[in-house]
Amino acid sequence: MKTYCITIEPRSSFGTPLKGDTLFGQFCWQAAYAPDLLTVSLDEVIRMYPEKPFAVFSSAYPSLPDGRVALKRPDAPLDLLFDFSGKSREEIIGGRKAFKKLKWMLYDKPGALADFRTCRYLDDQELALIAGLAAEKHSSVEETSHNSINRLTGTTGDGFAPFTQENTVYAVGCRLTLFVGIDETLLTMEALKTGLERIGTSGFGRDASTGLGKFAVIECSAVELATFGSLQPTALYTLSPSVPGITGYKDALFTPFTRFGRHGDRLAISGKPFKNPVIMADEGALYFPADIDDALQRPYLGTALTGLSKIQETAVAQGYSLYIPVRLEVA
Repeated sequence: MKTYCITIEPRSSFGTPLKGDTLFGQFCWQAAYAPDLLTVSLDEVIRMYPEKPFAVFSSAYPSLPDGRVALKRPDAPLDLLFDFSGKSREEIIGGRKAFKKLKWMLYDKPGALADFRTCRYLDDQELALIAGLAAEKHSSVEETSHNSINRLTGTTGDGFAPFTQENTVYAVGCRLTLFVGIDETLLTMEALKTGLERIGTSGFGRDASTGLGKFAVIECSAVELATFGSLQPTALYTLSPSVPGITGYKDALFTPFTRFGRHGDRLAISGKPFKNPVIMADEGALYFPADIDDALQRPYLGTALTGLSKIQETAVAQGYSLYIPVRLEVA
């Protein structure tokens, strides 16, 4: 599997967060309508998916000038990430709120993430400043108001029926980075780029038909995620929501993320549009393999998710994640 770094530029607000498992699902729909994206049929790659994933998508991260990327701060206790030596208990407690605002860690050179305590952490304002954005934040969440309309009467009914939805609004000039691992015997880099361009044109996620989720693919280049972290790793830092295997790990640090999945495209308007919910570990998780050398034999971790749908037996979801090898000692 070869990994690529893909830079995209949002061209509208987004109704659905750009997470890896959702990107995977939309790319599969692209392959369903354009079989030439894959070297074999979609049915065949889905059949092989539990043992041989054709693609593993990361979530989207802020892209900075000169090839730098801001990644999510790991989901770990603060004393494992920051150096509190020499500080009194009062100073640590008093500064905890400020440390929690540092949501991003900067990758700016090989090995930058080898030791979390020497990483450079950023808050939203500093991230926007480094990215050269005029806005105070690279993105913000805004609520939009809607009314439920009775399609038979063309009215809202008695008492009117307002509701709000949250959309992510990216600052003008903001760019995002995706990491995608592909099996080039099944999916070429050119086909990957074409599929993402089509998603960006038609729209990603919720309310794409009303103009949300538009983006442009700016550039694509090969990358070695192993160079981002430690040469003597003890843990794996994930880049998308994932579901680890039942065995193989002695410890893990993560934030649970429940995916209430919904079918896309024409199945979204079927009698049973919702998939079975899945509890995942959100991106930024740290897994501690029992055998680190064995875990490093492949550039991704996790499992394929099957048995999700009551109307489509072959439905799968991405429980895999690309990772960065890191060193972290947990008592």
